[in-house]
Amino acid sequence: MIDDALAALTGSAAALPVLFALVLGDAFLVVIPGETAVTAYAALAVVHGEPPLVAVIAVAAAAALCGDLACYLIGRRTGLERWGWMRRPGVVAAFGWADRRLQHSTATVLFSARFIPFGRLAVNLSAGAARLPLRRYLPFAGAAALVWAVYQSFIGAAIARLLPDAPALAVIVSILVALTMGVGLDVVLARRWRRARPWRGVARRWQGGAMASPTDGPLGYDPGFLGPDVPLPVALGGRPQRTLDYLHFSVVLDVRRRLACVTGVNIDGEVLRDPARTGEWHFDPRVPEEDQAGPAIYAANDLDRGHLVRRRDPGWGTDAVAVAATEQTFAYPNAAPQASDFNQSTELWLGLEDHVLHYADAQRLRLAVFTAPVLAADDPPYRGIQVPRRFWKVAAWNADGVLAAAGFVLDQSELIDVTVDQAVAVPPLGGFRTFQVPLVEIETLAAVDLGPLVAADVTAAHAVQPGSGWIRLRRASEIRLTR
Repeated sequence: MIDDALAALTGSAAALPVLFALVLGDAFLVVIPGETAVTAYAALAVVHGEPPLVAVIAVAAAAALCGDLACYLIGRRTGLERWGWMRRPGVVAAFGWADRRLQHSTATVLFSARFIPFGRLAVNLSAGAARLPLRRYLPFAGAAALVWAVYQSFIGAAIARLLPDAPALAVIVSILVALTMGVGLDVVLARRWRRARPWRGVARRWQGGAMASPTDGPLGYDPGFLGPDVPLPVALGGRPQRTLDYLHFSVVLDVRRRLACVTGVNIDGEVLRDPARTGEWHFDPRVPEEDQAGPAIYAANDLDRGHLVRRRDPGWGTDAVAVAATEQTFAYPNAAPQASDFNQSTELWLGLEDHVLHYADAQRLRLAVFTAPVLAADDPPYRGIQVPRRFWKVAAWNADGVLAAAGFVLDQSELIDVTVDQAVAVPPLGGFRTFQVPLVEIETLAAVDLGPLVAADVTAAHAVQPGSGWIRLRRASEIRLTR
């Protein structure tokens, strides 16, 4: 009876359309049994002669290519942050890896991903979002779909040859063999991907609200890192906060403002490295997404996702720790909206950070750097947050057994215009200002307690501009890091 039912199924006009639908759906939803359907159809094709085996292969390959191409077009149109599931850490990690590898190993990645259910979804969406040219994508995707269809069909056909008189058993055995080989193939390919570091960085294991890293690097800012105890600055005013520890740095999130009110990072100049940029922006899963200033803030405007703890700063230690630490700086709690010229200028914001980092590297010093936006009550509202107009930064180090520190304020007030909700207009560079500022004044401006850093301020040994005490900086070389 089962054999008769199978014969009727394969002989019906709907047989191949059903196969096409299953394989097409499998490109989007991994729970749809596309692989097993191809294997079963191939076994029945050998036993009953219909549908023809060549037709099974052709339909399966065409459906696989259509599904993969649809994912490519979706990624090209919507990007990789349109829906909530795309912003989960593991998914973001997969997208980031796929994007990097596609640029250098297009054929290898597309062929490998076709055999891993979620892998092919991530790779095809990433290929579209990265604007991989269709003329480059299509030949490889088509070849991968054909090889996949032949492989799945071969399993079913081979089992059917061994069990020609038991079509039902042939189908069952071929499905079991296909599943077993599929699991084995998944394991082999997944190991290969892990050796290429596909899931590192944002795809961390999160246990009980804390991050469990596969590396041996210390989590969180270390107050004893410089020798003298330098605690993480404390944000005043009773604002609701959440402290998040990452490799070599910590972020204190102001939950109400959805931005950091304090960050602190340890930098070891003696073992400082400069790993290639491999991170992708992602929500921190320890905090509700609605409490983080996520991708919607930065869409269709001139605002940059400005790193607070700079990507390179925690990148020291072993190669593995340095890479992991730099990737973790791409969590949204470590970002703040910055005008593009403000964030990218080599003589201003970026120049200041480079100068401090080069100083640590050249002197083989250990540094602690604290950065955050000034969260003023009158900051302009925009898309559910208030865009900060100023940022503060304090660098501290141990100078021959004596604690030293320098403070800075960076002002983007005249670079931002949020009078319309749809866009942020950024006038020409010129309104940006950088100051070296006494730490006691940073405490007042930012409403933070800097603890022992105030007494270690190097500007105390210099005459400062009368009145405000703020020293205007026009280039990074004017920064004072010695008493």
